[in-house]
Formats: sequence, C-alpha cells, structure tokens
Amino acid sequence: MGIHPRAAAPLSLRECKVRASFLLKDLLSADTARSARAAERLRAVPAFAALTAAEVLARRESVRRKHALALIAHEQGHASWVALRQALGEEASARLDTEAFFLKNRGAFLNRWFATYAEALVSLREKGGYLFPFREQFFICEAEFLRALGVDFKDPDWERMGFNWVEPLEPSARDRLEQKLTALGYTG
Repeated sequence: MGIHPRAAAPLSLRECKVRASFLLKDLLSADTARSARAAERLRAVPAFAALTAAEVLARRESVRRKHALALIAHEQGHASWVALRQALGEEASARLDTEAFFLKNRGAFLNRWFATYAEALVSLREKGGYLFPFREQFFICEAEFLRALGVDFKDPDWERMGFNWVEPLEPSARDRLEQKLTALGYTG
C-alpha cells in the first residue's frame, strides 16, 4: 500500500478532518482488509513508522485522532497537522478543539446539540448559553460546563463575542479567549 499520492487540489480543512475520522473507523473495523489498509497507511506517521502493519493493528486502541490528522496532513504533502492548517489559512474558530472539552469533562451536563448552525443560532438567541462548533455539528453549553473545564465563563470577552464561537460579534474577543483556552490545552 504505502503513502497515498498527494491530491491534485488541496482538500478543505473540513474534508481533512472527515478523512481522519474515516481512517480511525477503518482501523477499528471488523473487516480485516479495511483495518489492514488503515494500519499500513498509519505507518507513515512517525509514531508508527518503526512498526509493522500487524503491530499497528495490535495497538489500534492507542491510535488517537491526532495520529490520523498527522497522516492526512502527510498525505496532503505537509510535515504536520499544524503546517496543513497554516497552509489552508485556517480561521481561529477551527483551531479550538471542542472534542477535548468532552475528553477532559466526564460530568453529566445536558448540552443542546444541532445539525446546523442556523438551528443553534436560534436556540442561542432564545435560551442563551455558549455556542461552539463540534465536528460537523454545533452545541450550546451552559456556564457550569465551562466552569467544570476550568474556563472562566465570566470573562467579559464572552459577552463581547455574543457567546458565539462560530460567528463572534467581536472577533478579537474570540482571539483573546482562544489564547486562554490554548493555555488550558483545548486546541487541536
């Protein structure tokens, strides 16, 4: 198998993330041919380069999203996921890793989930909260969710940005909050 050739046209950041998700699903698949192809591809990532495909498969439970993202970046001709993001001119909203919110917070919080941004925005306006992207979806959390993450939900920049990470009223407020969330380890 080996490394996939670089795509003729660069993929969008969203498409790269989708491909990374598919790679992880393939690796965990019960279809042995599918999982073997995924394991072979992952050998291009430095963390797995010294392993055989069979050894990668044996350790598949330890493969993380960051490894899949690194592989997709490599297949797109970039040295790292960060380099790919920079090359695509990624906006600040995409840098926040909201998946990390749920890895670090195992508490019982009832967030509101939406398939579209339009639905999330209506709910934000009607019921309040803090709106964030999550993969291809959107969610609104309450202040207690942020508090459990160690995030200052009373920071005045939340109000300056309209409590909306996706389309902030004041983008510089989101930039300041992103720096604080980065310091807490919530960036991808």
